[in-house]
Amino acid sequence: MLTVLTILAVAVTDLIRLAQPYVTARAMHLVQLAWWLALAVAAGIWVRPEGWAGAAAVVVAAAWYYSSQRMSGSQLQQRPPAVMFAWSGIGLIASIAGLAWLDVVVLDSSAPIGLMWIALALFLTQTGNQVTRAVLMLSGRETGHSEAAGAVPNSRLKGGRVIGPLERIFIMVLTVVGAYHVVAALMAAKGIVRFPEISADAKRDPEESTAGTKAEEFLVGSLASWGLAGGAGLLAAMFA
Repeated sequence: MLTVLTILAVAVTDLIRLAQPYVTARAMHLVQLAWWLALAVAAGIWVRPEGWAGAAAVVVAAAWYYSSQRMSGSQLQQRPPAVMFAWSGIGLIASIAGLAWLDVVVLDSSAPIGLMWIALALFLTQTGNQVTRAVLMLSGRETGHSEAAGAVPNSRLKGGRVIGPLERIFIMVLTVVGAYHVVAALMAAKGIVRFPEISADAKRDPEESTAGTKAEEFLVGSLASWGLAGGAGLLAAMFA
């Protein structure tokens, strides 16, 4: 239950952040605090005997919220993106893996199947974009203030914000049901669709600083995204 609550807390926290361009920073903080408080209280009332799991999930979600905010930067507070905080994406995944081990080995607890699927699906949307962004930043990709949260740095394909989450959810479901051949076909199809853009980038002037980087961006981003989907499928199989 601890793992599912943590995934749900982080996922909803990131989804709430989508309203950030339309509200003040103070209002955003208050809404986030209200969500965290509601989750901690609800878990304390309904989750037995691990009533403390909600509070633990809130701590992880709050730490991720503030570190990922610093990673993405802030136009309102005149803060540039900080690559150092991109390590928070790796830390988040490591934390969830550790909590899953604790759930299975130590606590021997389970969560409602429906809640688990909802939490994983939500996690693979905006949080999946943020973690993929963190991996791309760690690989050396540059970013700036103008990019929305979850967008792939320096990419003109902003539809990836929608395609990426859908792809991850499909791969998670297909992994759970054992349709590995369909997963392989989906991965191959993505490579074929992106090949013309990658090929054109490789033919650019080698003296340009960004020449030939599309292939690297595609590989790093895709592997990070597929890894998240595979990890979610593994968690679903563990707790199902």
